[in-house]
Amino acid sequence: MYVKKINLNHYRNFENIQVELNQKLNIFIGNNAQGKTNLLESIFVSAVGKSFRFSKDDNLINWKSDTARIKIYYQRKDDQKEIDINFVKCNKKNIKVNGLSLEKNSELVGITNVVVFSPDSINIIKGTPSEKRRYLNVELSQLKPNYKYLLTKYNKILMQRNNLLKKIIEKREDKKVLPVWNEHLINYGTEIIGYRLDYLKKIMFFSEKIHDRISGGTEKLDLIYRSNLGKINDLEKKEIKNIFRDKLISNFERELIRKSTLFGPHLDDIEILINHMDSKYYSSQGQKRTAALSIVLSEVNIVHEEKDEYPILLLDDVLSELDNNRKKYLINFIEKIQTIITSTDDTDLIDLLKDKEKKIFYIKNGKIEGILE
Repeated sequence: MYVKKINLNHYRNFENIQVELNQKLNIFIGNNAQGKTNLLESIFVSAVGKSFRFSKDDNLINWKSDTARIKIYYQRKDDQKEIDINFVKCNKKNIKVNGLSLEKNSELVGITNVVVFSPDSINIIKGTPSEKRRYLNVELSQLKPNYKYLLTKYNKILMQRNNLLKKIIEKREDKKVLPVWNEHLINYGTEIIGYRLDYLKKIMFFSEKIHDRISGGTEKLDLIYRSNLGKINDLEKKEIKNIFRDKLISNFERELIRKSTLFGPHLDDIEILINHMDSKYYSSQGQKRTAALSIVLSEVNIVHEEKDEYPILLLDDVLSELDNNRKKYLINFIEKIQTIITSTDDTDLIDLLKDKEKKIFYIKNGKIEGILE
């Protein structure tokens, strides 16, 4: 799969541009705040429906306009996809695929697959539990449409259960319906945990090898799913459900005091270890960046394994932060993948990629000012 063409109207700092991409390598070069990341972001939005910077939709619209439009043309073997997203300030966005409107925005997820590595990817390592869960949710939703459905249902049940806990404080007889909501929460929550555990096993399989090569065999990378239900990583679903149920029953009074649900996948975390030490606290910035890169590149392999095609890889201003060995590994890795790179400097980058099929775009103030092929 690859992006053939990008059309942007009043999107961020772009007024009206059309860009035709190379099937392999595309490099966007320009100073900071010229629009390079915005362009990468538009591709991600066309795949997931929201920004990897998690901006509100209204923030994607150029400040001079009340509307914006993203139109991305994808090619997949003998199949083409035209994804057209229209934004209107203070209104719900409209998404069309090959001219047909989607009933739900969630239907967009999984039509294409995009993997992004940006300076913020280091939050996979040092971020808060909510940032790590968000990472898992975005990646799994692209691969597994049912996961997105389960997550939506779980969040609705969670909200209903929390509202019920508040009502029970005032009216104790409402407690009799709590077991029904408990079972819904347990069933959907256990499925979500199962998807996450399977995905982390795949991440581990690929990232361990990638990290070993990038670090020259000096570091060992491990990922551990931390559930507030306890040590459940090797348990069957039935066992997890029983533990989940026991936690909810035994902590009922605590939840009443807090007026919220205290157990479930909405509070879980991922711990990333380097040489058996928690990398969030005991690794350097360079080690964190290497670990994040290993995890992101493993996503490329997982998509290929699951869908028999490579995703589009977005690299946002990250090559400058890597040493030569890591740069060389990354360049060899992207050989078969359409990759879109942003950078502030073309000197070393062009020399490094001189033998690669590529297209180079120079960008300034939201405009493409030069193209080299």
